[in-house]
Amino acid sequence: MIAEGKRYSRYVDDFINSHRYINCNNAVCRNCHYMNIHIVKGLLTECTHLVQPLFAASDFSFEKCMELRRLYDRSEPLPPPIEHHTDGFIKAPPLSFGCNFTQEQMTGIVSCANTYHLFCVSEVCVEDMEALFSCKEGFHIRVNNLRHVVILFDALLENSFIQSRWQSVLDKGRFLQSKNGTRFITASNLSSALSAVRNNKTAVAYGIKRVIKELKK
Repeated sequence: MIAEGKRYSRYVDDFINSHRYINCNNAVCRNCHYMNIHIVKGLLTECTHLVQPLFAASDFSFEKCMELRRLYDRSEPLPPPIEHHTDGFIKAPPLSFGCNFTQEQMTGIVSCANTYHLFCVSEVCVEDMEALFSCKEGFHIRVNNLRHVVILFDALLENSFIQSRWQSVLDKGRFLQSKNGTRFITASNLSSALSAVRNNKTAVAYGIKRVIKELKK
């Protein structure tokens, strides 16, 4: 919900429909306006976790606007809608974190995972993290410290590298195993661990967040 009780989805429709036309017959201006409206619609529908906090922000500078535009340009589109088949089965959309890391960024994530011993392997390799973030079917890796792992994913979300559904993706894909390998990590496990680390910031937490923030440069 937003101001005056209007649903967010209704606000998006009203905003887009009330800004479709401009009082100009110049083709360049009209094309530019149409492109900008398309970008705004994409931000409002695909990047709600970035946009909604701005409703309560004290100001919104041009620089912040351009940073939001850059985040949109780098973001992955939402997965296709669920397809309904006549045979009675519903095909779920493919799992995705909505990420598109450069080789340098992936190398940085691997280095972070090894520095803070996030997983139960002697040394995490690029192939491991590529399999994880590409949601490779059948891939899983044992977690050494769940709280440190959720800090990594939370930091990736904060810096707009992944989308907000990461907990659900990890749960449904069964990509993370407990330290002893006897069970898979659920969305509930991830949520509980995230709440715990947010209430108790540690040097490791600050270290992981600093590393991930540096990947944006």
